[in-house]
Amino acid sequence: MNCISRCCETIENLIVLSAGRVTSSADDILPILVFVIIKANPHALLSNLQFIDSFYASRMQGSEAYWWTQFNSAVEFLKTLLNKLCNK
Repeated sequence: MNCISRCCETIENLIVLSAGRVTSSADDILPILVFVIIKANPHALLSNLQFIDSFYASRMQGSEAYWWTQFNSAVEFLKTLLNKLCNK
C-alpha cells in the first residue's frame, strides 16, 4: 500500500508542477495512473488487490484510502477495457 500511495502522490506532484496549479483532480490523476499501471505491468496485480482488500482496506484512512480508491478505479477501468477488447 505504501508503494501505491507514493506512486499516486508522485503523479499528483508532477501534475501540479507541470500545470502550475495548487492541486490536481481525480480526472487528472486517473488517466496517468492507468498508463503507469500498464507500463509497470505489476506481477499478480489482482491477487494483491484482493489481499489488500481482505486484510488491510478496513484500516485505511485519509489520503491512503483516497489513493486506494483511485488505484482500484484505474484497475477497474483496465479490466473493463480488456473485457471489451477480448469480446470483439
